[in-house]
Amino acid sequence: MVAKKKKHELYRKITHSEYKGIKKIGDKGPQSWLPKVIIEPDELEHKNKIDHEVVNDEFIKKSPNAHIMPQIGGGVALLAIVLYTYFSIKKDSFGEGFDLFLYFFSWFILILFIVYYYTMPKKEIIFNRMEGTITFPGWMWNKNITMPFDKIKFSYTTGGANMIGAYQLQLVRPDKAGSIFFFPMGARDCYHALSFITWYMDKNRPLPSHKDFDPYREKDFQRRKKKKFPKPLYKSRIPTPEATPEQQAEREKYWRG
Repeated sequence: MVAKKKKHELYRKITHSEYKGIKKIGDKGPQSWLPKVIIEPDELEHKNKIDHEVVNDEFIKKSPNAHIMPQIGGGVALLAIVLYTYFSIKKDSFGEGFDLFLYFFSWFILILFIVYYYTMPKKEIIFNRMEGTITFPGWMWNKNITMPFDKIKFSYTTGGANMIGAYQLQLVRPDKAGSIFFFPMGARDCYHALSFITWYMDKNRPLPSHKDFDPYREKDFQRRKKKKFPKPLYKSRIPTPEATPEQQAEREKYWRG
């Protein structure tokens, strides 16, 4: 009897394979979805170290900064409480009506984020290159979501009137509200961020042209060579060459680009 191959510790079972229901928050329709295509990488991105826990030819893993949201939200709520209390004491009045509502609402938000900070489930981002899936955090207390990369809807932020914060990559979750998750890839804009992800997730191409992948290029080349270099899964607007001219010539017997 053949022994069953043990799954890698970073393997996550698919939880969603499609979007169901009405989405109102992040899903603005096909016109807002970014195409999964490879473009020229930014020179600074190429030189900077990829700030992730695991970076190799099979997985990229990062624990998102999930603690930041309750810290910022709780901090804003606490500031509102302090300011309200200060001005109430200064005026020798505790206020009434809507002002009083905001005061107690701020307390509610503060307590909510304190509870959330200590009870939120483990949040993680995992790119599984061989299985073609991405794991990303669910909203608040919801569990992590694992979806096929080709099914995920990616969009971008519009920013303010001055365009500050615009064109940052975000992902539309497959939940009932269509909530969004800001994808922290550290790229210049949404197009370069998704390009990097697409290049990495195309297991039929060589690894992206980033120095952190150099130790794994030979292993990845031999894997694809063993399978006779299957055709790429996603489009590219630039050549995606192998590590050496000899490897490039060997691959071009099957496909170029």
